[in-house]
Amino acid sequence: MTLLGARALVVLAAGVMAGGFLGWRAGLLVATLVALTYVLLATVAPRLRAPYGRGRLLRGLQRRGYHVIPGGMARHLAVGPGGVYLLETRVWRHALSRGEGNWWIGAEPAERAVERIAAHAARIERLLGLPDMWAGVSVVPLITVAGPLPEPVMRSGTVVVARPRAAVRHILGRPRVLDEEEVEAIARGASERSPEL
Repeated sequence: MTLLGARALVVLAAGVMAGGFLGWRAGLLVATLVALTYVLLATVAPRLRAPYGRGRLLRGLQRRGYHVIPGGMARHLAVGPGGVYLLETRVWRHALSRGEGNWWIGAEPAERAVERIAAHAARIERLLGLPDMWAGVSVVPLITVAGPLPEPVMRSGTVVVARPRAAVRHILGRPRVLDEEEVEAIARGASERSPEL
């Protein structure tokens, strides 16, 4: 079923339910309002300023020469002049916090989140053959979080933890380690293997 067909069914169902409870005029009004909502979401919403989250983070990198390849599970690989970054782009609902001798990202112990993304970054490095083909280039894992942090950018081993704006500034502030041809080659290899990322 297409998206248009699904939306048409939702409009019809909302109208029929409202009509059954409140009469045909109410049903027609509800169906019209639901249809209008879909039209507004399709035409007006893309022009509105989005909160500085995942979409803006990725667009900010793309405007500065980074290729952003989706990797599933709210992860993206960003390949650009400053290197290769595995972005955990799901902004956590809770801030990085300290409690009872351990750091937490939301309700999850930070060390578990850090270990998981670091292992995933190491697997992508091997998959893309980075150490063999581009000496000194590695995949840097980066977790974006919400809420205040003790420092703008924090590190846990190889993993960077930052809010979205600070994450963009951190990546864009890295010195150039790849030229344009290298960026294109790595991005092409990552795109070909994107289902495996």
